[in-house]
Amino acid sequence: MRSRSARAGAFIMVIAVLCACAVTSSASAAGEPQISGGGIDPGDRFAASWVLARGTTFQSLEFSSTPIPNPMLPASFAGKNVIDSVCASPPASCTAPPTLTLYRGVDRVARDRRYYFKVNARDAEGRTRTSAIWVVDAGQRLRPGGGKPTDAPTNTPVLAQPYIAPRPNTIPKPRLVLPAPALTIAGVLRYGLRARVLCPKIACYVLVGLELGKTALVYSDATIRPGGRDTFSLRPVPKRQARLKHRKRARLVVRAVITQPGGKRTELVRRVTVRR
Repeated sequence: MRSRSARAGAFIMVIAVLCACAVTSSASAAGEPQISGGGIDPGDRFAASWVLARGTTFQSLEFSSTPIPNPMLPASFAGKNVIDSVCASPPASCTAPPTLTLYRGVDRVARDRRYYFKVNARDAEGRTRTSAIWVVDAGQRLRPGGGKPTDAPTNTPVLAQPYIAPRPNTIPKPRLVLPAPALTIAGVLRYGLRARVLCPKIACYVLVGLELGKTALVYSDATIRPGGRDTFSLRPVPKRQARLKHRKRARLVVRAVITQPGGKRTELVRRVTVRR
């Protein structure tokens, strides 16, 4: 019987062969990197290979437990869901070679959820070019966050496949509700204003804030699992409380920017008036 390290090496060889079989000309004319293979090896570690378009260099690689793009950095994944990466949100000190086209992770990952990954490259003009997203272990449930690896490797390798995002018109509309809006300014300052976001059927990333005019009093974010909901307690941060404390009356706005797979974006607003 072959050892685990031998089996892991064989799995990496499969990825390498996939990479070797792809030719540089397969990269799109627009310059996006093309993923040629990937998955999880017998030791429960990520592996991936890709081809860089001519005239581009490697920029970053990310593995995430959700496919949702970061609304402010679309080349990255949203929220606290990035499980493994190379030069994610590229720091100036990143030492990855510009020709990098093959990766094998160091840390083991939980096997109770699916994962997604994509590659970014930089073209000659300094623009970021992003690959299509691939999904790993698509038969598992979508669970935001990292999870916990098993005590011992599962020895169940799995290959990745291209991810197909749901069509925007098939994604149910998310909802924003204020379950018990505060009626006084003192209540908002002490306890915050509660806001609840619901995402039917499809996961979402939520950035929600409490605003007074053009001032953001506080904001928070979360990734919500498919069919789930999250409740936010929007209590103004200390340095913003003075803008509200001495008012007799205030018109507050709760704004939720909700991003879902495929980059579908929804903005929901609720307004509430509070008095001293």
